[in-house]
Amino acid sequence: MDIKADIIHTWTQNGKVTLYLLNNIEKDWLSTKQHDSGRSIGEQFVHINNIRSFWISKVGKKNDLKINKKYANNKSQLIEALQESSHKMSDTLYSLFEQGIIKGYRPHPTAFFAQMIAHESHHGGQIMSIITRNNLKINKSVNFGLWNWNNK
Repeated sequence: MDIKADIIHTWTQNGKVTLYLLNNIEKDWLSTKQHDSGRSIGEQFVHINNIRSFWISKVGKKNDLKINKKYANNKSQLIEALQESSHKMSDTLYSLFEQGIIKGYRPHPTAFFAQMIAHESHHGGQIMSIITRNNLKINKSVNFGLWNWNNK
């Protein structure tokens, strides 16, 4: 068993799930919000990307992968940014697990990895809540597909 390989594989699957959700959202839904305030669906994806960028630069190699909120309604830009930040996070995680510690983060790389997954899952849930509350007609198979990591 190679725990580093398992962690990287799991992160890659997580990135695919995030893209799966985005790919199943209609472009004109990206500006939709839960209420009149808060982040839109597109802004949720921008936030996911920008938090990846923040942590990659904080604990790994300096990379500015952030995208401006003005791209929140640009599906192709969101996809491109999320693909790149997911790949860079994979590299970062691999390095962190090689080192066994994270400078400026406690307690350890496994907790960091779990926090990154939890953060993205939280925002995925918010996106699905926005979709549901606004009666947007997403295929029911998408909801199940978010949990089927075998096919990603």
